[in-house]
Amino acid sequence: MLTPVPNPRSTPQSTAHTVAGRSSPANWLIPTGLVLLSLVPVVAGSLRLAELVGGPPIVPDGDRVTAAPVALVTHIVSVTVFSLVGAFQFAPGLRRRHPAWHRAAGRVLVVGGLLTAGTGLWLTLFLPPAAAVDSELLVAIRVVVSVAMAACVGVGFLAVRRRDFAAHRAWMIRGYAIGMGAGTQFFTQLAWLAVVGPVTASGRTGTMAAGWLINVVVAEWVIRRRAAGGRRRHDAVRVS
Repeated sequence: MLTPVPNPRSTPQSTAHTVAGRSSPANWLIPTGLVLLSLVPVVAGSLRLAELVGGPPIVPDGDRVTAAPVALVTHIVSVTVFSLVGAFQFAPGLRRRHPAWHRAAGRVLVVGGLLTAGTGLWLTLFLPPAAAVDSELLVAIRVVVSVAMAACVGVGFLAVRRRDFAAHRAWMIRGYAIGMGAGTQFFTQLAWLAVVGPVTASGRTGTMAAGWLINVVVAEWVIRRRAAGGRRRHDAVRVS
């Protein structure tokens, strides 16, 4: 009777790691959290679209924003696709088991991210100003954020084209974090309302800037944590 020869690349530890990776909470917890965070811009965008087709005005400042329907609809659709599809790019098991889906979704995200940033910049620069709501500083911040998001997505795309997957991952995480600013801003503005009271022009500038800043800081933490984990695994392989 022949004795099966063990696969040198398959050890009990590696098998356990693979099984754990497939059932890891990261495979569902992170995407679920990001989908929930995405509901803020998605719901707000849906209400805007309802206004455009003749529904009652629900979201403040509707008359000014709906003055540019094409750019607005493009922005809403691209933000929705970018935030929801992007959430599932953070599921490790899904990326490993379905690499073709990951690549196809990545192409959609590049287009969606560039459209989100581009239309956001257009709406910021060419809509009539809302002096009581948006300060000049907030307008400037929005311009910087839009350009930064487009740059992150563009650099991430160029990185994957030259097969620099670490740089691709890092820049796409940064772009996604910026694009998800509206979700975090909902909570920073809630905090302002709870602590200070009605949101003033300066409060709106501060809470919106804080939302983007929080996301960027978290993104950088995730990028560095992954890089440190990769170095530890590389060192462990060299030692073994």
